Amino acid sequence: MVDNRINLQINPDTRPPRTDEYSVGVDREVGRRVAAAIAYVRKDGANFIGWTDVGGQYREDMRTVAGRSVPVFSLINTTADRRFLLTNQDSYSMTYNGLVTVLERRRANGWQAFGSYTFSRVYGLQPSSGTTAAGAQVSTVAPPPGPQGISFGRDPNDLTNARGRLANDRPHVFRVLGGVDVPRTGLVVAANLQYFSGKPWAASAVVAVPQNNQQRILLEAPGSRRLSSQTLLDVRVSRTFLFSGLGRIELLLDVLNVLSDKAEEGLLTDNLSSKNFAQPIAFVDPRRAMLSVRVSLG
Repeated sequence: MVDNRINLQINPDTRPPRTDEYSVGVDREVGRRVAAAIAYVRKDGANFIGWTDVGGQYREDMRTVAGRSVPVFSLINTTADRRFLLTNQDSYSMTYNGLVTVLERRRANGWQAFGSYTFSRVYGLQPSSGTTAAGAQVSTVAPPPGPQGISFGRDPNDLTNARGRLANDRPHVFRVLGGVDVPRTGLVVAANLQYFSGKPWAASAVVAVPQNNQQRILLEAPGSRRLSSQTLLDVRVSRTFLFSGLGRIELLLDVLNVLSDKAEEGLLTDNLSSKNFAQPIAFVDPRRAMLSVRVSLG
């Protein structure tokens, strides 16, 4: 007979999580209208709060899952002996390194432009480290960060291969924005081009252990796989009509995702044994156009 009672405890001496951040950068004027900047950013987080089992006793076994040999932890006492403690986890951490470069051309002679490129890496172990490809990176046990919900860490199998790239890790982010006045037409054309690396994820499996016959376990570290990168181009064309003493009317035509990028944003399952493994379930919004009118009186 399985005892389904859950025994939860909170450590009264829990320390608040902390994040230390510093950056160093250089700005430079290049001529009268061009500015350039480069900056290095570092973040280190610790004292993150999560669950651990302080009552259960486990034996480490090796299982062959989906053709891979992985360690699993099997409970050797009873489920009634498990005690889930919410407290600081020494193994939880977050490290971010980022290099940001910016180039800006201020508006003059009817045009302006801005560009930036960020190369970064965010790595560690958080309560959200067991999340899926579409999941968000959070540093708290609530709201539910993934398939395990707020229970991540209660079972030691949750932590297998869980250290790696965090869910918001996008190594390459490139942005270019610009606007130009079309001579003798009154039209203004603006564009925003963005490129993002795909979000990280990892293959998983479901194993049967004494404490749970549907225990999810990561087969590889997060970031071993990535969703497709995204290249998004949005364009706006505008024209303003002035009416002396009455006000003005502005016509706006926005075309979003001009390139019709079809990158996936979520997967049906990351279970390597499933026939639906890595099948996309959510996508970038398709190309669409919107026409709007703004009226200003007075």
